[in-house]
Amino acid sequence: MTSRKRIALAAAGLALAGGLATAPAATAAPSALSALSARPAGNVAASANKCSGWKEIHITGGAAKYMECTKKVNGKSYASGAFYLWDTKHDGKAVQAYAETDYNHWYGDDVTWSHFYSWADDTHHSPKISTGWHRGNDFGLVIELK
Repeated sequence: MTSRKRIALAAAGLALAGGLATAPAATAAPSALSALSARPAGNVAASANKCSGWKEIHITGGAAKYMECTKKVNGKSYASGAFYLWDTKHDGKAVQAYAETDYNHWYGDDVTWSHFYSWADDTHHSPKISTGWHRGNDFGLVIELK
């Protein structure tokens, strides 16, 4: 689709500044999603959450601002995302977002979780949408207008 853009960040080891974002990062703190996860109980070994800065996606009639976070718990990878949707055109269409967590993003996507979201109010952006933690080492977001 011509109006469909996919912006995804590879695992934390890849450079986030490699031209993947369509706009400069906003001023929000990169660790803003850290508070979304509960601390593991007992002797569960967990690494610190690694979060990207805020990134933006723009299409004709809509936009999204998102960030992704990754963490490891007992050697298993988890990813989560948070985003806002904007319907920027008064045309009766809605901005739709497809969010997913996966493994091997650059080599064929082994999707572990996915969900569709929609926002059609052109007077303000959606509330903050948080996906929660799901197995995977990457968070992807695709938006389109329908």
